Amino acid sequence: MKKVFLFDLGNVLAYPIDSKLLYQKLNCKIPYKEFEKYWLGNDLIIKAHKGLVSDDISIKELLNYCKTNLSVEDFYNVYNNLDTSLFLDTVEIINKLKANGYRVGLLSNLRLMDYDRYKEKIEEIDFDYLFLSYEMNSLKPDDKIFKKVIESCNCKPSEIVFFDDNERNVIAANRNGINCYKTSGYNIKKVFEEIFNV
Repeated sequence: MKKVFLFDLGNVLAYPIDSKLLYQKLNCKIPYKEFEKYWLGNDLIIKAHKGLVSDDISIKELLNYCKTNLSVEDFYNVYNNLDTSLFLDTVEIINKLKANGYRVGLLSNLRLMDYDRYKEKIEEIDFDYLFLSYEMNSLKPDDKIFKKVIESCNCKPSEIVFFDDNERNVIAANRNGINCYKTSGYNIKKVFEEIFNV
């Protein structure tokens, strides 16, 4: 019997960040492709997602790399004003699961500054768990984060259902015995209905 339903934040619960718009608003002096590569995979950015360095440090380096004259404070002003809309279908599914006695939670790779952007909206949802990479010092698809999740949920891995939009994360979760499905907020309702015949 399924007991716990977990959801990724970006692109599953919340609309994805428009990185092209962020790039433009930061007045970057480098090509967008270079910015995107840094934003998604730089070592300092990854460490911030693991909570191993502060957001201020990682953002300062990002701004230097982008050759922009904006300050860290300017960055936060831009970043915090980007869209924070949630997928209504995902919110509806979460609320229905909760009303039917299931435990629900977030499992997401994000930094403190990411959580702060969504904090108000996240707190409006009655989550039982918040598994956040910057607090757990580990990132999906690392097995460590899934083992910590299973231990915290205090149930069998097979009793956990997880929705994520990244294939590598799905494979890793399934490898750890969790029922994980690749989806996004755009089609989660259809995927949920097909899996559970509702």
